[in-house]
Amino acid sequence: MLIECSLIIYDLVSPVRKELVSHRSYLFTQIVTGKYYLCVSNSTYANRIHYDIAMLEKILYKNIKERKMGLLFKDPKQVLMATADSSEMLYLFYRQLNDIIDGKNIIIGKRHNLPKIEHNENCYNLVRYSNPLDSNVFDNILLKINHLSKIVMENCDLPKIPINIGNLPIRYLSISGSNIPTSQFDQNIYWNWMSMKTISCTLVVLKINAIGLKLLPFELLFLKNLQSLSASKNFLTFLPHFIAEMKKLNRLIVADNMLTYYPDRLSRRSFKTVDISNNLFDVPESLRFKHLTKYLNVFGSLKRPDKELNVKPLSHLSFYSLIKTRIPFIRQDIPQTLWLFYDVVGRCAKCNKCILPDYSVISHRNGLPRAINLIKDQNTINIPLQFLLCRVSRHLCVRR
Repeated sequence: MLIECSLIIYDLVSPVRKELVSHRSYLFTQIVTGKYYLCVSNSTYANRIHYDIAMLEKILYKNIKERKMGLLFKDPKQVLMATADSSEMLYLFYRQLNDIIDGKNIIIGKRHNLPKIEHNENCYNLVRYSNPLDSNVFDNILLKINHLSKIVMENCDLPKIPINIGNLPIRYLSISGSNIPTSQFDQNIYWNWMSMKTISCTLVVLKINAIGLKLLPFELLFLKNLQSLSASKNFLTFLPHFIAEMKKLNRLIVADNMLTYYPDRLSRRSFKTVDISNNLFDVPESLRFKHLTKYLNVFGSLKRPDKELNVKPLSHLSFYSLIKTRIPFIRQDIPQTLWLFYDVVGRCAKCNKCILPDYSVISHRNGLPRAINLIKDQNTINIPLQFLLCRVSRHLCVRR
């Protein structure tokens, strides 16, 4: 029997870090001198790979309805992860493998005329999902692959990303086009994986395009080696100033959003690429402060230690410490009111002190981001660059 599928072959013994590439393949059974074999044919293995079915240790079958099946061999120590074109054919193939394992006399055709599989790099994908990552055995195998460095989970239903994915040394991660949760609770825990020690050090490229984002998660701050962030085709109305704290970032793609300004501190850095095209930089100035409304609604009526805020509330001091240390944590470990601080915190344009709106005056100047490759609307000459100045007892910062 023969099925057509996308196949990932992972060697459980090899210590070499590698990317898991999915190849268009044919899987079929074959009998040679009384022994049953599972054969793999694709553009990479034109001469086929033969696996002795007697060495098949486990079949991961729980996701056959979703066209997925895993085959764990003990010799060679490899996992074959197949996503078939047809769930019905995959089920029949699974039944045949079971019958062979049970010792039944299976009649298998000796000749398979395989259509030629063209080598096309455009159809190669790294680990690609269409179901919740942590809800089945098939996907849990991937969480145990210590050398996985690139994952693509694009255009699929992704109600959660398991926190354990943060234990993998991933350098490239894309969830572009996927459906992320809409409930507030699920959104609150969605980005916890960024807080894990391994991925916070290894992730270099993150693509979160077209996933319906209204706010950038503050957990981005924990990705200390992130160099490329792509968040285009979302519903972002502002870029938080904390993005300027990400020192390694040199590529920022925020096209096709609803941005009304660009952080001034970001404009003072040189990037390799910045894409700010198709945004709303020409809206009236009053609309550029819209993101502060939620903050003021929550904190504006709170009782302060003193009217001029010469004595800072303990919550502000605690938050400044979090910004300074940048030690990763799960957001549920701090009061929810502190989450809002990340959306509005910035640094004084003169003294570089970390400040909240309570202690600052927010204003704008005109200019453009600095980048080797700056992508903008054709008619854009400049955009609003937002900056903050310290304010203490109604006096502005004078340090230069």
